[in-house]
Amino acid sequence: MQINNFLSKIFSYVPKVDGHSVRREFKHAFSIGPSRENKALNEQELAIILKLTAVINKRKLTIPASMFLECAQPLNYIGSQMMVFFRPFLTYFFTQTEYDLFQGILEKREGIKRIIEELEKRGA
Repeated sequence: MQINNFLSKIFSYVPKVDGHSVRREFKHAFSIGPSRENKALNEQELAIILKLTAVINKRKLTIPASMFLECAQPLNYIGSQMMVFFRPFLTYFFTQTEYDLFQGILEKREGIKRIIEELEKRGA
């Protein structure tokens, strides 16, 4: 009896869940289609990408970098979240605004594709 009261009290805080709402939430959580807000990169992000590709091209690492990015492309969001974790250590090497912009680039699905495209342009 106490367990039923306890569970009913817990479930009173949770909104009603039916099969359609659960499916809709899972469909949204695991979607792989392009998102509207993730589609475009702004000018500051493009400037960071150009700066990054210039450094990579200067060191003649265009082919290894593009191969690595192609392999790591499905994990771009996980990589951006790892950057959040390592931020206190890596902001020693980068300015905080550059670091935040690059993390934002990795969160977007088009970010790595755009970096690869810029590497190919510079390598050609």
